[in-house]
Amino acid sequence: MATRPPARPRPKAFRGRLQVTRSGAGFVRLEGPTSVDIFVKEDDQGDALDGDVVLVTFLKSTSKSPIGRIVKVVERATTTVVGLYQRIGAREGEVQPRNTSLNRRVLVPLPPPELGVNDWEFVVAEITRYTPPGRPLNARIIERLGPQDEQGMDVLLLLRDRGMVAEFPASVEAAAAKLELDIESELPRRRDLRKLTTATIDPATAKDFDDALSIERIDGQHWRLYVHIADVSHYVRPDDPIDREAQHRCTSVYPVDRVVPMLPEKLCNDLCSLKPQVDRLALTAEMVVDRQGRVHETDFYSSIIHSNQRLTYEQAQAIITEAEDAEKERFADVVDDIFQLCYCARALREERHKRGALDLDIPEATIVFKAGGEVDDLAYRKRFEAHMLVEDCMLAANEAVARFLTKHSAPMLYRIHESADAEKLERLQEMLKVLGVRLPVQRDGLISQRDVQVALKDAEKIEGGHIIRRLVLRALKRAEYNRKNKGHFGLASKCYCHFTSPIRRYPDVVVHRQTRAIERKEPLPYPNNDEGQAVVDALAQTTSMREREAQDAEMESMRIKSLEYIKQFEGDEFQALVSGVAPYGMYVELQPSGVEGLIPAKSIRGDRFDMDDLGVALVGEYTGKVYKLTDKITVRIVRASPMEQRLDLSLVTDEEDGEAGDDGGPKKPPKWVRMKQGKR
Repeated sequence: MATRPPARPRPKAFRGRLQVTRSGAGFVRLEGPTSVDIFVKEDDQGDALDGDVVLVTFLKSTSKSPIGRIVKVVERATTTVVGLYQRIGAREGEVQPRNTSLNRRVLVPLPPPELGVNDWEFVVAEITRYTPPGRPLNARIIERLGPQDEQGMDVLLLLRDRGMVAEFPASVEAAAAKLELDIESELPRRRDLRKLTTATIDPATAKDFDDALSIERIDGQHWRLYVHIADVSHYVRPDDPIDREAQHRCTSVYPVDRVVPMLPEKLCNDLCSLKPQVDRLALTAEMVVDRQGRVHETDFYSSIIHSNQRLTYEQAQAIITEAEDAEKERFADVVDDIFQLCYCARALREERHKRGALDLDIPEATIVFKAGGEVDDLAYRKRFEAHMLVEDCMLAANEAVARFLTKHSAPMLYRIHESADAEKLERLQEMLKVLGVRLPVQRDGLISQRDVQVALKDAEKIEGGHIIRRLVLRALKRAEYNRKNKGHFGLASKCYCHFTSPIRRYPDVVVHRQTRAIERKEPLPYPNNDEGQAVVDALAQTTSMREREAQDAEMESMRIKSLEYIKQFEGDEFQALVSGVAPYGMYVELQPSGVEGLIPAKSIRGDRFDMDDLGVALVGEYTGKVYKLTDKITVRIVRASPMEQRLDLSLVTDEEDGEAGDDGGPKKPPKWVRMKQGKR
């Protein structure tokens, strides 16, 4: 009797998240602190879609990246599709996805009559059958969003397309409705700080206040700084309905015209909000700070506070600058504290700057709306010392808590920010040199924070220096969450986490739970063992991804509304700064709004333009005419499309464009210009 050959062992599968590129190819980033990327061809993705959590097996390794095949989808990232509906048959319709990166047809049965869906209206369709690449997805329409020209539809679409819904499930709302504030029962387990003068400083439009400040002078050389943070973890317990939903959302999202909160309104705007003249539960970070900005003694504990005043940034600034006597009278009970907080914050800021922390602040645009929701104007957000005051105190608390949890070996979500790799730094150095900015690079190919400070200081002297600052920021790696402490390059901090915004960030809730468990000598919610570390690793990946999605949505909403405003100026001319170049054209920022648009290279008259190999300029092939980053030019608005998030511009040339050189021949490009080779 023939023996059966031994079964071949199944290849080991690894868990990770799929990211699909525009070409259709994908990468699976494996879970865990190693962050290995596995390349997956389109044909090896099965029915997985972008963002899905999958199991992948290795096929082979190359010098660039391991190659693998997806064998199972563990968790679906995309369960619905937002798009335009059109009937295509007697029993069938099609939804054209708004998200073009999906690159799929979506076939649906005719929508239920009660939904009232008409052709060429936006809908939400729930996927009922996932298929391999090249085949249509099957879905059913579950919601009518409305016609394309409805006010606010553009922002609603981008949110729904990303699965960002302001409303909470009924089970979550029901759980929140049962929560109550009981100060008396909490008194035995908390420090009573209600007699301590306390204030919040927030934007004028803020509804949730998750941080408050108090300060005391100890002597002529020290302050006792209190950073009080809303105790969200008291109400949101691990794995309850509110926690599961908060963990799914991971962050609040702030598009220009609305808020998609992480927590139900009863929590974020009521029970957890440190509103004035009411008692609230908090977690307090208490620090002794000297006049040199050094933090000495620290303590962390559960507390009960009572905010005396709610100030806006503008009101706090008026007190600091002594600009308005009326504000000093109105807030007389906290005026001295505001001054002391200002002095303390300046010391903290100066100490951080001395150790190398970077000022990567870039002018931030804001939208001014009319009463009906239409865009009235674009402006740059004013940044006051009051903003920095709050920021400096929060940074000090975040850093102190991170050191505390590290000392106690408690697994946590560190906030890390790594420097750029050597290859990127070398390229950045060459680019900045062309723009008149120094960036010292050490012999080992690395840079220090002080090296970057030199570049940022040089950039301040150049018109359009914020474009150079953005160039530097993009060369550095993106800040993210990680279970392993890799330091924070931008803050020049060896140990940093997020502690100060638990109403809107889930990582802060995790940090609060660990901090309170240590304070009360209770078991860690996320223990220092394989299981606890695996949970924190998974949270690091999810929260980092959700943060990027939220930031992208916020930027998209800003661009949509900016273009809605700019559309009225089609045909008009504006001054602009060159903000980026590509083989197909150059990006420019309209002044003074900062809205970015594209001038196609083929539309520039008088020459054929191509990008130099540094990616700093477009250069004319025959005339040698150069358009480089930060150059000021005049442009005309050709077309603004808010829905497409597209702004087409044309260059308004002057008489000098295309003129001959001194010898009658074409101008020569500068010596630093090295053109990309190859066929057009």
